[in-house]
Amino acid sequence: MPHREMMDYLGDISQIGGMKRYQMLEGKAKGVEAVDVDDGHGLRFTILIDRGMDLGKLVYRDWGFTFQAAAGVTAPQYYNERGEEWLQSFGGGFLTTCGLTQAGDPCVFKGQPYGLHGQVSNLPARLERCESDWQGEDYVMEVAGRVFQTRHQGVQLSVRRSVRTVLLSGRIQIEDRIRNQSSDRSPLMLLYHMNFGYPFLNPDTRMYIPVRHTQGWDEFSEQHMEQQKKMPAPSARAAHYTYLHELRADSEGNTGYLIWNEKDGQYTGVQVRYNQANLPYLGQWMYPKKRDYIMALEPCNNHIKGIAPEEKYGTLRWLEPQEEVTCRLDIRFFSTREEWKKRKAELEAL
Repeated sequence: MPHREMMDYLGDISQIGGMKRYQMLEGKAKGVEAVDVDDGHGLRFTILIDRGMDLGKLVYRDWGFTFQAAAGVTAPQYYNERGEEWLQSFGGGFLTTCGLTQAGDPCVFKGQPYGLHGQVSNLPARLERCESDWQGEDYVMEVAGRVFQTRHQGVQLSVRRSVRTVLLSGRIQIEDRIRNQSSDRSPLMLLYHMNFGYPFLNPDTRMYIPVRHTQGWDEFSEQHMEQQKKMPAPSARAAHYTYLHELRADSEGNTGYLIWNEKDGQYTGVQVRYNQANLPYLGQWMYPKKRDYIMALEPCNNHIKGIAPEEKYGTLRWLEPQEEVTCRLDIRFFSTREEWKKRKAELEAL
């Protein structure tokens, strides 16, 4: 049935799906503005406006996909940028953006300390648009806003983010336009920390990553390269396994990964596509600890060591004054064997 024809059966479109904007009222989440999105076809997720417009809890076809950290949703005023204190306000969720001038380990760069993973996920967005309407036969839901990471006599970076989904599509499209608004060039470190958790993530979860080259992030991971293909069962004495992949891509630089579960012939999972022009690497972090069971797959433009090592490697990305780069994530969920085969074949062909 064409989507518009469905309206003949409905009192209001909210009978199927839509968006709900609200503010949280309790605990450390108090004051955080958010938007819940329901595509009417089993995909439900939260956009956290006051956390850089990152994505919180996500459910698809009754599968919880995301790791939710014990901290939960935390308002930005609790952020502490020193050392590894970023972890105190890390709530997990489907997407935590890291950057914009720092991603990876804490370090000192040009006399200034940089904490774990940077500031951007703890910066409130200036909401510009929260709209849903028909565009042809598609009912489009879009939230857009701007995040500013600025300092007087220092960095002046902005991100214009759009999060878009279409009713009944099982798809999320994220576009970030990152601009250096300063008269000086600025470092740009960017990492999309996509956090998978139980019940979707378990030892039976499978993934396909079109790897061209992989290195262990540290000596321990280098000694356990085989672990990258399978998530271990939870353990009280778990180790961190971290890998940095360079992926195959098509002639235009498009690449991605696939992660899924198969149960009783039913395939449920997600394909994430993006372009390597501004995201040449894919990080993979696995931490199978009891009560902290997580795997993150992380399109990024750096080695996840921090800004100082990145400059030392000669790979630190700089934005010239008024330069703008665009990053897009195309996230497609599926729930049938036929869709799984199609998505996997697309990546195998790279």
